[in-house]
Amino acid sequence: MYVLDTSAILAGLALPPSEVVIPPSVYSEVHYKSPDIEMYEIVSPGDEFVSKVVKASKKTGDYEVLSRTDVDVLALALQVNGVIITDDYAIQNVAHFMGIKYETAEMLGIKEARKWKWRCESCGRYYRKKYEHCPVCGGRLRRVRDK
Repeated sequence: MYVLDTSAILAGLALPPSEVVIPPSVYSEVHYKSPDIEMYEIVSPGDEFVSKVVKASKKTGDYEVLSRTDVDVLALALQVNGVIITDDYAIQNVAHFMGIKYETAEMLGIKEARKWKWRCESCGRYYRKKYEHCPVCGGRLRRVRDK
């Protein structure tokens, strides 16, 4: 079973409809751009699978850059034990961390899994979660690779 994200659908992949499922959020993003999307089965991911993805994405540091649709794609792939087709590096990173298989649609995939954290551009402090501004000095936070 394949789970497509928005980029895979927009890339125009030709897969047998009987082997593809998508979450409702992907359908909402592209139904007006891709009339062929009507042939895919739409399945909502269970709350327990969404929770697992949120927890894993917080561990990798990708949570703040994943959209709700990205989380749904990952959760659905986990739920149906499917293969995600995506060009999104954050989705690939979390999928790798969780042991979910993935393939790319058009671009090269990630070369290695990474963990991320946030660093203040002003005072240099590091944080595990993203704040609107640095809690200490008010500077802007930037996502950086965790060593």
